[in-house]
Amino acid sequence: MNKFLLVFLVVAVAGGCKNFTTEKVSSEQIVKREMAHLDLHDLDSYPAFVTCADSLSKQAKQRCFEQQLTTHIYTVLSQHHVHLKDSVYEKIELVIKIAPNGKPSLENVYASKLILTKIPDIKKWLNQAILSLPEIYPAEKRGVPVAAKFKLPLLIQSN
Repeated sequence: MNKFLLVFLVVAVAGGCKNFTTEKVSSEQIVKREMAHLDLHDLDSYPAFVTCADSLSKQAKQRCFEQQLTTHIYTVLSQHHVHLKDSVYEKIELVIKIAPNGKPSLENVYASKLILTKIPDIKKWLNQAILSLPEIYPAEKRGVPVAAKFKLPLLIQSN
C-alpha cells in the first residue's frame, strides 16, 4: 500500500510539473499593467498642515488644509491696507503647488484686469502669503511624497 501511494505521488508530481509553466514578464510590461490601473489624479493622502495631520478621513484632511490655507492668505492680505475709490467684488483664482518636500509655491494668479489695476501689489502679497505658510506635509501616492497642484478661489471684496 505504501509503495502504491509513493508511485502515485511520483506520477502526480511528475505529471503536474509538465503542465506548470512560468511566463517571463518584462519590467516594461509590469509598468504598463500598473499604469493602466493607477489613477494619477487621485491622491492617497492630501497635503496637510501639522494641525490637520491627525484628521481621520481623506476628505476631512482636505477640508482642514483648504480652510487653514484660506485663513492664512486672508490674514496676510488683511495686513495690507488698500484705499479704493470704488467698491470691488471680484473672484480671483490661485494655482498653488506643494512640492514633494512640502514647500509651497504660487504657480499662477488668475485675476481680472480691474483687480490688477486697482491693487497692483496683490500678486506680490499673495506670493508672500504662500511662502509664509507653516510646515506642510506633502501629498502621498502609494506612500511616496508627490507634488500636488490645486486651484483655490478667493473673493476680494471692499466697500
